[in-house]
Amino acid sequence: MTGSGLDPAVVDHWRRLNGPAHELGSLRSRQVRTRGRHGIDTYADLVELEADDPDEFEQLALWRPFSKIIAFSILQTAVRTRRTSARIREYPSNFLIVACQTIGRTTGDANGHRVSLEPGQMSITDSRRPYDLRTHGVTDATGIWVPTELMGTQIAGGATVSPIAPDTVLSRSCASLVVRLARDAAFGGADIDLDTELAAIEVVRATLEQEYAGDELRGNPLFLREAVIDLIERNFRDPDFGVDAIARHLHISKRHLYRGLEGQGLSLPEMIADRRLDWACTLLAQPARVRLDGVAQAAGFTSAATLRNRFRAKFGVGPATYRRQLQSGALDGGEVDR
Repeated sequence: MTGSGLDPAVVDHWRRLNGPAHELGSLRSRQVRTRGRHGIDTYADLVELEADDPDEFEQLALWRPFSKIIAFSILQTAVRTRRTSARIREYPSNFLIVACQTIGRTTGDANGHRVSLEPGQMSITDSRRPYDLRTHGVTDATGIWVPTELMGTQIAGGATVSPIAPDTVLSRSCASLVVRLARDAAFGGADIDLDTELAAIEVVRATLEQEYAGDELRGNPLFLREAVIDLIERNFRDPDFGVDAIARHLHISKRHLYRGLEGQGLSLPEMIADRRLDWACTLLAQPARVRLDGVAQAAGFTSAATLRNRFRAKFGVGPATYRRQLQSGALDGGEVDR
């Protein structure tokens, strides 16, 4: 924080993280900047805000309504957000707020549970129940509002869920999907058709009922894409990791895996190789001169020769030449088409 409100450097980081804002699509994103004591006093009716220093409070918010869901992204200074029983009676709302944060920490109570939320975790806040959440320092949140009536008979009937999703492949894939969808819609201006909304809702529903999420979810293309991306990110450094390992992790056949990703323009071997090449580029750009066989091993290639061949085929130059060009200033690390 510099002066009052949000530090411009933090705002710039947040905007870069979420991508450029475009006012595209039939429903443009609504953008609201809330500041100071007056902003707190006139905030949305659903909740009450409190800040240790109200004059220092600032929030940037973008949200985009669709047929079923609402996509949103916010950045704010430290604040306490309460949805009281009185607010619930006066302003009913039947949504689950599914979100992830990358900055700061959140503690408090939601859905009848204590909450301690760190960056990277997915949270689920039930707007039908009281909650009292306090953010510590500057925080962000990106996600979607999902109607409870579409979350299965138990949740639609009043049952709630834990406010923090367990650390599983399904939860991580759901979190990636929710963030990607919200960024594309709220920041990027992308339109989302009803089929995509319903597919995303199905992934959220299955995440909340993980013990019942079987083959029907593994056939969901949105889930498969995010699950594959998550598994590659966590395992690409292992040279034995490949399509067989992805299928084993997801408990499906390779044929089922390939069929589920048809039409998405995804080549699994290329995705794995590209992630390894991207990491090799990062290592080659480091000041410490790591031997090429060390770079290959750290990036998941079986040998330096394999790295050289893959690198040259992708970028038109070998890794040694790429490193020399970086060191000479001919490249800045971002000029190779990665």
